[in-house]
Amino acid sequence: MELLVERARVSSALGKSNLPGLDYTLNPYIGCSHGCIYCYARLYSDPRIGKNWGKIVVVKENIVEVLAREVRKKKKGVVGLSTITDPYQKIEAKEELTRELLRILLDCNFRTSIQTKGSLVVRDLDILSSKIELVDVGFTITTLEDDIARAIEPGASPPSERVKALEKISAEGIKTWIFLGPIVPGVSEESIAEILEIAKATNSLLYYDKYRPKQFMSGKAKEFAERAKKIDWKAVSDEIERLCRSKGVEVAKAFDDL
Repeated sequence: MELLVERARVSSALGKSNLPGLDYTLNPYIGCSHGCIYCYARLYSDPRIGKNWGKIVVVKENIVEVLAREVRKKKKGVVGLSTITDPYQKIEAKEELTRELLRILLDCNFRTSIQTKGSLVVRDLDILSSKIELVDVGFTITTLEDDIARAIEPGASPPSERVKALEKISAEGIKTWIFLGPIVPGVSEESIAEILEIAKATNSLLYYDKYRPKQFMSGKAKEFAERAKKIDWKAVSDEIERLCRSKGVEVAKAFDDL
């Protein structure tokens, strides 16, 4: 299905973050072409975009100029790039907003934490490697099976490509992490042990989180939600922590209520 691309001008770039470890959020786009069936971000978007999640993306066409002004006035802090859209979704290859935003943040010594499912991030290794002390890069990996990922994360880079990108970035000495989340019932479990091996090999911190059912879920997402209600998440958490300790992998819960 063809992606509908729209454009808008914004008056601000950096938003206040309520997420642990982040002072600011920075989202170059509204909506996300990954179209992940479980994504909570649609709840924080325009209802039209949320209803058509994965089909509409709005380009914040002046956000680079706005950020360039804001970094001269804002207190230095940690910026999450991004929190409700993927900074390296496919349209970024053409628009290059994330690349320019990243350049501005690091030039002005704002610490930047990137989370993505897009292997396109390796395009910006020249910028990332210039300020490795100020940046970290995390990849969301829910499964290592490319065919399964196409069904639940249809527009994202295949997991195999994400792993290659993670390895390449880690090899440059850049701090990396893996977000094992959400743990999709009946999908993620078979990949957990191998994901931990990847975390160990790349010296990546592992964050993990449970599947969190939302009202919008239907089809496969709703099926996973029903399974999630029957899972002993404490037992899952305990097992992940045990495996990480046995492999020497640094691990942390993404949120405290797991």
